[in-house]
Amino acid sequence: MTPGTTGEGLRHERCFLLPALPRALAEGTAALVEERYLAGTRLMLRRLVSPAAPARPELTEGQRIRGDRTARVVLSERLRPEAYLALRRLPADVLVWRRYLVRLAGWPCGVDVFAGELSGLVLAQAAFGSAAEVARFPAPVYAVAEVTGDDRFGEDELARTTGSALARTVSEYGMLLR
Repeated sequence: MTPGTTGEGLRHERCFLLPALPRALAEGTAALVEERYLAGTRLMLRRLVSPAAPARPELTEGQRIRGDRTARVVLSERLRPEAYLALRRLPADVLVWRRYLVRLAGWPCGVDVFAGELSGLVLAQAAFGSAAEVARFPAPVYAVAEVTGDDRFGEDELARTTGSALARTVSEYGMLLR
C-alpha cells in the first residue's frame, strides 16, 4: 500500500498471555511499535519502525464485532510523514512495545514485549483471514492463558492502564509480572 491509500477489512485475531519472551526470540530482531489513541475518538495513530523497512505511519479505526470475540472491522489509511507529524501533536494515550515476528503452529504471529509501565507483559498475537482458520489454530503450549476478548488486553485499554492495574489483571490468570 502506498501513502494515501485505504486498507479495510474484517480481521480475526487471537491473543495469548505469555510468561516471558520465548528464548528463541531473545536474540532476534524486533520492530518498534508506537500507537497513539487520539483523545475523544476511536482513532489510533500508529508507527512501526523496523530495521528491515522504513517507518510506516497510518491512521486506523477498529471496531469489535458484537458476539464474536475474535473478529473486528479495521479501516486504515497510510499517512505521509507530514500528516503523521501534524496528528502526533494531538492529545493521546500512548502505547509502545517491541514486536517479534514468529511462526507458531505454522501460522505467522507477533510476540509483543511491553516496557515502561507495562514492563513484564508479553502477548502473542495471531491474525487470521476467516473464522475457520481461527478454529484450527492451537493455543501455544507455553501460554499462561488465552486473553482473546478480554478487553483489558486490547491495545487501546493497555494505553490507559497503569502498572498496578495490569499486575491485578494478570494475577487473575495466575501470573505475576516480573
